[in-house]
Amino acid sequence: MSHQSQRWSFLLTMNKVEWRVLFWLAPLAFIHTLIYVFLVPPWQHYDEPGHFLYAAYIVRGGINAPDDVAIAREVADSMYRHDFWPPGVRPDFLSPRSPGIPTDQRHHPPLYYSIIAVLISPFRYMPVEYQLYLGRVFSAFLMMLTVIAVWRIGLTITPDEPQMALVLAALVAGTPAFVDLMSALNSDVLMNFAAATAFLGFAILIRNGWCGSGVLLAVLGTGVAILTKRTAVPLLVPLLLTLVWSMYRHPIRWWVYLVAGSLSTGTLLVLSFTLDTDGLRTQPWLAALERDYLRMDIVAWLQSWLNWERAWPWYVRTVEVAHTHFWARLAWGQIAVWPPVGDWLFTGLSIVALSGLVRGVWQWSTTLLLWQQRWLWLCVIAVSIAWFTLLGRLHPIFVGQYIPRGRYLYWAMLPTIWLMA
Repeated sequence: MSHQSQRWSFLLTMNKVEWRVLFWLAPLAFIHTLIYVFLVPPWQHYDEPGHFLYAAYIVRGGINAPDDVAIAREVADSMYRHDFWPPGVRPDFLSPRSPGIPTDQRHHPPLYYSIIAVLISPFRYMPVEYQLYLGRVFSAFLMMLTVIAVWRIGLTITPDEPQMALVLAALVAGTPAFVDLMSALNSDVLMNFAAATAFLGFAILIRNGWCGSGVLLAVLGTGVAILTKRTAVPLLVPLLLTLVWSMYRHPIRWWVYLVAGSLSTGTLLVLSFTLDTDGLRTQPWLAALERDYLRMDIVAWLQSWLNWERAWPWYVRTVEVAHTHFWARLAWGQIAVWPPVGDWLFTGLSIVALSGLVRGVWQWSTTLLLWQQRWLWLCVIAVSIAWFTLLGRLHPIFVGQYIPRGRYLYWAMLPTIWLMA
């Protein structure tokens, strides 16, 4: 057999092996998520009633239609029958207004809810619980695709160690809090799947250089994630960095990154802000963005970072809460996994992994190829940005501050798991 024939025979064999893995990995991930789908009572996932109502309102009148009181009452009645509220609490079904259902999600972009509306529209006259479970099953399908994307990323970055890809997929598929959220009717599900798709594109571009499939997955995944939730905006940083690395395949000196980062930051600041007698103000384009999409006062947000004495205790508490919720909190965050052993276990794993990561960083430049180093640095950058933006949700700090949960880190689930592994 010629060398070329042997090469194609090897590729064909590898493809068959991968297909065999896929035939058991995909159903296993789907079935595991389905357990959460049907084990968790209706409306007991985080913010699930509000997410469902957003889609139900679209079905009954469009994105900008007024509240449909009838469907809101039906959802409230279902929540009451499934013991959502504490004993003795009963929603007001006689008021002409919609009953108070936590929490209204119509400040989010409509992409995810339009998809769910198309899905449940043919079943709009069935009980709302059936429609809810249909949306949950769709989430389980996206979770299955997320696990497959993680597995493909492992094969892309470590082609000689296929077991690494399975370890990564198993870790993602077995993280209790992540699976719990990914089995809910919640826009985070689409965002997290899109982010995993984007990271698959990043992996292809970093390893192989500029190519159509990598660019398509990276840009499309990032775009869908951002159009789903503003939480995914930080994905733009690894996207831009990956595109640069995919076109320039040679080492880049540290000072080049420093100069490029300083110039980019300076240009962005000049284009975004203006200084007048009243102080710092945002430019009209940024003012429209912060009003319609970001929903925050950027100037007040920036100024709040300067108050370290007030912010530090909140940072410490947020790291504690976000870490436990990232790994081992279910439902609306009130259910702990194996308390208190679960918290100790995941805290220990995180400390050990972080210690090993710090030690390993010094070996990357001598033991890894350039593209492998860049992939690991991309994971470090993504996770760092995820935690920075999580702490940024605290600002501006006020009395009765809400502490953001670990689910806001899930767009960086893949790089987090990769660095831990």
